[in-house]
Amino acid sequence: MSMSSSSTRITTSSSDYNMSPTPQTSQQTSAGSKKKKAKSDVAQQIDHVQDEIRSLHSDARSRHDQKQERFLVKLDAKTEHHRDTRKYEYLRSTREHEASLATTNHQREQEKQDAEICLRETDIRVHEAHWLVLEKEAENLRLKMKYHQMTQGGEAV
Repeated sequence: MSMSSSSTRITTSSSDYNMSPTPQTSQQTSAGSKKKKAKSDVAQQIDHVQDEIRSLHSDARSRHDQKQERFLVKLDAKTEHHRDTRKYEYLRSTREHEASLATTNHQREQEKQDAEICLRETDIRVHEAHWLVLEKEAENLRLKMKYHQMTQGGEAV
């Protein structure tokens, strides 16, 4: 807060004038000094009020700036939180989707392996059945040969 130069009093003494003091000039000087002093006091009060107004404006501007800064910090925090929440939700849904795909792929692989096992078991049963057929045919042929030997052996005897 600056004080103006009007705070210093301007006083004139009668020795500053080249004239000799007369009662009328002395009254004028005294009235002029009072007027100057009153003007100086009013100017000083005006300066003081203006300084207070500037200070109030500065304080209000400072509070507004602080409030704006707090708002921006809070907005940044909310924005970051929202961004982090969206990122978390995206990552969570991505992991769920990947887990679902892994489960589906595992299930398909399991079904494929089960089908392969079933096919192998069927192949084994087919081969066993074919072996039994071949064994029965071999037995049938042996019996036919024995019968044929018996029938030919009986005619020759």
